[in-house]
Amino acid sequence: MDKYIIRTIIVIMTSIGQVEYRMHDQFTGIYRDGILFAKIHAEGFYLLNNPNTFIKIDKKEEIKDQLKQAYNIALVSA
Repeated sequence: MDKYIIRTIIVIMTSIGQVEYRMHDQFTGIYRDGILFAKIHAEGFYLLNNPNTFIKIDKKEEIKDQLKQAYNIALVSA
């Protein structure tokens, strides 16, 4: 799951702005200006919902709009 989600995020984000990903022990994090806005765990995918809260995303086909929203929250938080 990790490789597919990371690749999907990177492809989506090329049209929005720059991101980076970092591999951690428990998850892979997607960052905007050093702010974590997406987490990929073995059990699921989580996006920033407000500056301090992540929500689990169940429907991968709706990821683009939710990813943009999480990215914008990270942008405002920076």
